[in-house]
Amino acid sequence: MHICTIMNWDDLKIFLAVAEAPSMRTAAKNLRVSHSTVSRRIEALEKQLAARLFDRMPDGYRLTPAGEDLLPISQELRGRVDAYGLKVLGRDTELEGQICVTMPGTLAVAVLMPYFAEFQDLHPEITLKIDDSIEVYDLNRREADIALRFTNEPADHLIGRRIGKAHQAAYAHGEYAAKHDFSDPDCTARWLGWGTPEERPDWIKSTPYPQLKLAGHFNNPLIQREAVRQQMGIGYLPCAIMDGDPTFVRLSKPKPSLDFWILTHRDLRSTERLKVFREFIFSKATELARRFAGESTK
Repeated sequence: MHICTIMNWDDLKIFLAVAEAPSMRTAAKNLRVSHSTVSRRIEALEKQLAARLFDRMPDGYRLTPAGEDLLPISQELRGRVDAYGLKVLGRDTELEGQICVTMPGTLAVAVLMPYFAEFQDLHPEITLKIDDSIEVYDLNRREADIALRFTNEPADHLIGRRIGKAHQAAYAHGEYAAKHDFSDPDCTARWLGWGTPEERPDWIKSTPYPQLKLAGHFNNPLIQREAVRQQMGIGYLPCAIMDGDPTFVRLSKPKPSLDFWILTHRDLRSTERLKVFREFIFSKATELARRFAGESTK
């Protein structure tokens, strides 16, 4: 029995998502469909094959022997389909169509949106799809065409260019800074914390004001920026999202963190619309590098 004659590729994508994800909920999220849709499609596939592919357990779906047999076949087929798709797209010479760009939402909102608007004005036939994510999307599988990422070690199968290095510094609202002497051991100012609540996390020790206590935890830079604006405390934040706003005062020298890259798959280097987009971002490299380094007040 030839598997390709009895099911379509969409069925196998659903099967693979469930087989490879830690939970049905995660699989549905990755597929961008509802939990019930995934469950219904899996049941239909099992009926079509006359085989149970998963055991339904209290803690999730587990592959049956039939599912274990189907998994490597599906993975091999996915690799072939993805490779073919990359080669076909790599020959695309038209300046039209969609470009899917994945990046952290903070970067899109606070830094890059004016550039995207300018690009769309220059190329109205190209549609940008911006995917807000800090996860590393699989460009082999065309989950995105281009990734804008902060990383010091880009994946080997990707090509791209380093645009600059992100820097961070301590910031406060101007009025909050005027009310406090941050170097005073008895200062009542507070840090806005990141991540898991701790009374005195390690990162505070490396700041100019290690004696200050915490005032809450905010793990999104845009939320933390707003907390600084509301004078809830001082934040240790990327210079690119804080500089240029006269509301804020920088309290420390910018400190380097991660490199900023624009990345794509090797097979897509000749796709014209992606090439034009990359070159447009490259044309802004000097300006962006200054913003990331805290050397520009734009």
